[in-house]
Amino acid sequence: IPLGQRQLTTYEVSTTGVFVEGDDLHFVNNAAMQQMWDDIRRTIIVGLDLAHQTLQKRLGKEVTPETINEYLHVLNHAMPGAAVVQEHMVETHPALTEDCYVKVFTGDDEMADDLEPQFVLNVDKLFPAKMAVQLKAAVGKSLWQAVHIPTTVSRTCDGGTTSRWSAMQIGMSFIGAYKMCAGEAAVADLAFAAKHAGVIQMADILPARRARGPNEPGGIKFGHFCDMIQSDRKYPNDPVRASLEIVAAGTMLFDQIWLGSYMSGGVGFTQYATAAYTDNILDDYTQYGVDYIKKHHGGIGKAKATQEVVNDI
Repeated sequence: IPLGQRQLTTYEVSTTGVFVEGDDLHFVNNAAMQQMWDDIRRTIIVGLDLAHQTLQKRLGKEVTPETINEYLHVLNHAMPGAAVVQEHMVETHPALTEDCYVKVFTGDDEMADDLEPQFVLNVDKLFPAKMAVQLKAAVGKSLWQAVHIPTTVSRTCDGGTTSRWSAMQIGMSFIGAYKMCAGEAAVADLAFAAKHAGVIQMADILPARRARGPNEPGGIKFGHFCDMIQSDRKYPNDPVRASLEIVAAGTMLFDQIWLGSYMSGGVGFTQYATAAYTDNILDDYTQYGVDYIKKHHGGIGKAKATQEVVNDI
């Protein structure tokens, strides 16, 4: 039996007009697929409110926009793996960790205006006006850090490392920025806040028989995944495109990388997943479905919630 296979037909990446070889859609050959998963796995959201309360109540420190800016300066130096406070400590090479950064977000416009723009995720600029209002109302006056550790760290280790790497650098940055004593008891409270209390992981830890740490694909909730892709932010008036961008990313991560490689074992489910994001297969089908719903059921979100309607659609 000869090795290899016959020539495969090319695929069009849906909506793009770009044609590629089938091999280009295997995650091993595709840097964009790898980077998308890297960016999820290396991310963690950490609250600052509990840490600020600890600094104020336990240590009598003053927390102001100026001290927060100083802390964020220190943290963005430390998070890639650079030394603060400690002496005689090796450091990472900046060129290998330059994709690492931390920014903050809040629903409090006054607070956001007082912080250095380079450290702030501007919700008003990033989201359509209606979404921005909802997001800021939900976040309120809380202040959160969006931490992205170096890609090379989560690749070499795993998603579970993200919270540990982040917490260590956050703790050191508090000690440095607020001139704390490294051995005092309040440091333990700050460490707990950074590693556990105020932390939002991208994915939950899995049951032991499928054991991987947090921030690994099997533990991502689908609703959270939709928020990570944020296609409704980019295409707020095109529900078909917004949905199918999520489907494309989801089949790649959950089917090709997770189910195909880990759950099944092997070279991945590329051929199974490509139907979801090539040759406009789902695009035409989904658009037809939306048009049908508009014509017969009054539009998206307006259909009656009955089994008969579900069967009809």
